[in-house]
Amino acid sequence: MKIGIVVGTRPEIIKMAPVIRECQNRGIPYFIIHSNQHYSEEMDSIFFKELELPSPHYNLGVGSGLHSNQTGNILIKMEPILVDEKPDVVLVQGDTNTVLAGALAASKLGIKVGHIEAGLRSYDRTMPEETNRIMTDHISDYLFAVGPNQQMILQKEGIDQNKIHTVGNTVSDSLFQHLEISALKSTILNDLQLTAGDYFLVTAHRASNVDISSNLMELLHLLDEMHANYTGTIVWPIHPRTQSKLKEFNITLPDYLQLIPPVGYLDFIQLQKHAKLILTDSGGIQEEACLLGVPSLTLRENTERPEAVEVGASELVGRNAEKAVKAAKQWLSREDYSWDNPFGDGHVAKYILDIITNTRNIEEEEKIVARNETLAVIGMGYMGLPISSLIAQAGYSVTGVDLNQDKVDSINRGECPFDEVGMPELIKKVVSQGFLTASTEIPSSDTYLVAVPTPHKNNSCDRSYVFSAVDAIAKVAKDGQTVIVESTISPQTSMAVEQRFAEKGIKIDVVHCPERAIPGHTLHELVNNDRIIGASSEKAQQKVKRIYQSFVKGEVFLTDLTTAECIKLVENTSRDVGIAFANELAEICSELKVDVYEVIRLANRHPRVNVLTPGPGVGGHCIPIDPWFLVEKTKAGEFVRLARKINDQRPIIVADQAVALLKQSGGNKIGILGVAYKANVDDCRETPADAILAHFQKLGIEVKYHDPFVSSWDCPRAESLAEMEQWADVVILVTDHTCYDYMQLSVPLLNTRG
Repeated sequence: MKIGIVVGTRPEIIKMAPVIRECQNRGIPYFIIHSNQHYSEEMDSIFFKELELPSPHYNLGVGSGLHSNQTGNILIKMEPILVDEKPDVVLVQGDTNTVLAGALAASKLGIKVGHIEAGLRSYDRTMPEETNRIMTDHISDYLFAVGPNQQMILQKEGIDQNKIHTVGNTVSDSLFQHLEISALKSTILNDLQLTAGDYFLVTAHRASNVDISSNLMELLHLLDEMHANYTGTIVWPIHPRTQSKLKEFNITLPDYLQLIPPVGYLDFIQLQKHAKLILTDSGGIQEEACLLGVPSLTLRENTERPEAVEVGASELVGRNAEKAVKAAKQWLSREDYSWDNPFGDGHVAKYILDIITNTRNIEEEEKIVARNETLAVIGMGYMGLPISSLIAQAGYSVTGVDLNQDKVDSINRGECPFDEVGMPELIKKVVSQGFLTASTEIPSSDTYLVAVPTPHKNNSCDRSYVFSAVDAIAKVAKDGQTVIVESTISPQTSMAVEQRFAEKGIKIDVVHCPERAIPGHTLHELVNNDRIIGASSEKAQQKVKRIYQSFVKGEVFLTDLTTAECIKLVENTSRDVGIAFANELAEICSELKVDVYEVIRLANRHPRVNVLTPGPGVGGHCIPIDPWFLVEKTKAGEFVRLARKINDQRPIIVADQAVALLKQSGGNKIGILGVAYKANVDDCRETPADAILAHFQKLGIEVKYHDPFVSSWDCPRAESLAEMEQWADVVILVTDHTCYDYMQLSVPLLNTRG
């Protein structure tokens, strides 16, 4: 294995330093190609010396210039080097012309390309860096994404998921490796006579900010306003490009700006670490400021590092002086602030080389990496246990809480108490590695998740289980902790939960994240479906988003509490209304003596029509219930209530059709095929078979059922179809399990599924 490492600018040298050191530590052959995209000693070579890195094996000396010329020159000079060196992989980092040229040269020679910081997008095509990023990503073989945002972007662009590796950013390695040594070696604060925490730090070099005279003047006006409102020192290590443009436009800078030439990395770490506030148009400095715990204002309208904004470490202000002053005022009015680090744990280079050299064996891949955060999940049912297991697999220390001691014991043995694809293996893994334990008691935790049932009572949401869970959490919770409600709830329940905590004197951030999954596909849907996070606190939104992004591959959308509550209810109400139309259409077609299934089949040939098919009724814990939750406190919603009435009547209609068949046969025994609420699961919650059975029993009809997934129900069970065929006078197909697809029976059959 031989690795080619391509760099061209200061940020690339800094971020590749940990990779170079990791190659040295492992004895992996490597070589460094330096394009010299910046031609000044201050901007490039000084960093090799300061970071004690070996000198580049190849210096291309391309200097600056037009983008096409610069990229072409790098390609021309790099290709013979790669032909001679024959590396197995070429690593590039970032979005410069050097990155694109290096990736192109390697790709055209059939050499694998690894792109560090893959998936960054500003969605601003006026930035040449955006084109470089996109093209490099789409010709790379290894795409090392910083976090879930970038992973999602790459997947949506159609890149093979097996090529994408979410590892963090090597900026965290480099910063953490040099933080202590910079504090010992750097004298920059004394040299500039600066007091820690008493100055602003500015960097600006983007073409959009400095290449156009009016834009540069607008930026300087922003600094004027900052100085007028905050009279402290403003330090500006001025970039050669910016210096050149100031001279070209004949702009004189005001005296309050303390201009200094570009400084080395160790000095710049100290300048950032001790700044009161950083104003920058650099993506890398947004990351470093976030990692150092220093707030920053981003002098751009967009950023490819949205994580810094999402966690509350930065704010986009562009060149808008009013926005900048307002944002600075908000920051400086706070006594303290903190945020979660989204950019890596300081071991990213190790992960990258593990992947490239394929040194991660199966056991290492299966080993869960701890996150040192605790989470208690209350309710170990069909949703609570799967989501507990997925969060545990992501490295959180999870306690699953349930009042049922037998279920708790089963989980602690690594057993799944219900039938669900993939769950037995997952539970065994997370329990055996100590990331999931079950208990009947709620422990004090960083975060609590409520996944208890919410049955309907008198066509409204029974919130008693949720409130009982909240009261139990309140006994162990502390101010500033977070409670996530996953249970499906009626609108404004989350606000009632917030109030309940407040009445107990506890300041808790309440978040609603409605589950989106169905039995039989629970794990797949919990991982792959988009998720909604509703909260009244931005801090809580970001915290919970980070938790869900640890295992969710779909997008995570943020909104307010009541909107989040409505979304899940609206989704299922929409389906309920569609089913009601199909069931009503079945009655219409019956009166008109036409085949409803033929009508629907041909109507659906229209490109904008999608009529559902009628059935025996609506079952499950969502569709028959959620519409009631949606309208329980509203005067509007008569259409929703009518749809519910139609679907509730449907089981009796099909039961009467079976009774009519029974009268024709002269018998008194009906067999029910399938009693689960949907195909190929064992879940009988709200199944229409319940109403059908009750109707038969009311008429004095003998009933047996057959269902390969349901071992016991409310009437005698036929162990086989053969037994059912021999016993029954008529059978009614209620649940379309796959095993019934090709059955042939000699007794009359009512197929409620068409």
